[in-house]
Amino acid sequence: MKQDSFLCGSGGINMANTITPKPAGEYKVGTTVFDVTDSGRVEKLGTDAGKIPRKVSVRLYYPVLLQTVVGMDKAIAMSAARLTALGKFYHMPIKGAEDIEGEFYQDAEPVPGKRFPLVIFSHGMGSYRESNNLMLTELASRGFVVAAIGHTYEEVLSEFADGTTALFDKRCQADMYQPKMKGTIEALKVMLNKKGNFEEQYRRFNTFQSRYCGFLIERMEERAKDIRVVLNAIKSSFADIIDTRHGVGISGHSIGGATAYYMCMHDDEFTCGINLDGMLLGHYDGMSMKKPFYQISCEDARSTVSRVAIDNEAPVYWELFNGMKHVGFADMKFMVPIKSVVGKMDPMKYHEYVCRIHLSFFDAYLNGVPYEVYAPDDNFVRKLV
Repeated sequence: MKQDSFLCGSGGINMANTITPKPAGEYKVGTTVFDVTDSGRVEKLGTDAGKIPRKVSVRLYYPVLLQTVVGMDKAIAMSAARLTALGKFYHMPIKGAEDIEGEFYQDAEPVPGKRFPLVIFSHGMGSYRESNNLMLTELASRGFVVAAIGHTYEEVLSEFADGTTALFDKRCQADMYQPKMKGTIEALKVMLNKKGNFEEQYRRFNTFQSRYCGFLIERMEERAKDIRVVLNAIKSSFADIIDTRHGVGISGHSIGGATAYYMCMHDDEFTCGINLDGMLLGHYDGMSMKKPFYQISCEDARSTVSRVAIDNEAPVYWELFNGMKHVGFADMKFMVPIKSVVGKMDPMKYHEYVCRIHLSFFDAYLNGVPYEVYAPDDNFVRKLV
C-alpha cells in the first residue's frame, strides 16, 4: 500500500515518491463512504438504464481530534481498481497499481459537541469522486464538513459502499456534443474567440450550447438532483456534525463547477459557490445571481464562463490562472506532471492558492468571518472581475 502520489513516465503511470501536500489545519480528518438511492428517479445511464432507481456514492470528510485517531490506520483514497480505470480512460497504462492511502481515518469519531459548515463537491465528467481529494482533506482539517459525490456512470469507476461498482458510460463522451464532430469544432471556435465584452462572449457561448449541448445540460440537471437527494440524506443522518445556519456551500470541477453555479441559481439552500474551470452550461436569460460566487478559470475556457461577470446581485470573483490546463484543476496536477496536460503552474503553488481561495470564501460566507476573500497576487494569476 502506498501513501505517495504517482508520476506519468514513458509508457504509463509509475508509482514514485513524489511529494504531495498534507492537510495543515488544526484538526485531523475522518471519513466515511455511504450510498444514497433516489427512489423517485430511474437511472438513465449505463447497464442499469431504465431498470433501477438512481444511486450515487458519497465520501464525507469531517474534522476529528488527534487523540481519536491515534493508532488508527489511514483509509484508502484511491483503490487500485479505480487507478487502473483512470489510466485506461486517459490512455496511460498503470504499472504496479496499488491502493493509495489518504490523509484521513475511516469512521473516526467526530469532534464531540461541535458542528461545522457543510460544503458539497461535484467532480468533472470522466473523473471520480475524490478527484480533488487533497483540497477537500485540507478543508476538513480547517473545520468544514465536505461531501464529495460520485455521479454514477460519469466517474471512470464508481465504487459503492455496498461493494458494487459501475464503469463510466461511454455515451457521456459520445453524446457530449450533438452532433459530435460539428459540436466539437464549434466548441473549439467558442473557446478560441476571446473578442468582445463579457456580454458578447456570453451570447456566442449561449448560441453554441443551445445548439450542441443538450446532453450536457441534461446531465448537469441530473447532477443537481443527485446533489439535492444527497443533501437531504446528510441533513438526516449527520445533523449532529453540520451547521447550516448560513446555508450550504458548493464547489466543483468542470461540469461539476457548472453544476455549482446552477445550484446557486436555483436552490435557496446553497448560499455560495465556486467553479473550477467549468463552462457555465444552462439557460439563465432573465435571471440574476443572488449568491456570492467565485470563478477560477484557465485561458482556454475563459470565453465559456463570461456569464459569471454579468447579471449579479451579490459579490462575484473571477481569477484566471495563467498557464493552467483544464485537467490540472484537480489532483491530476500531481498525478500527471506533464505541463501540456495539466499546465505550467507549480503543483504546490496551485494547491496553496486553490485551498486559500476556498477557505477564505467559505469562511466569509458560511462562517461569517470578516476576512477579505483571498485573491492570489503573482504572475500566474490575473483578476478579471
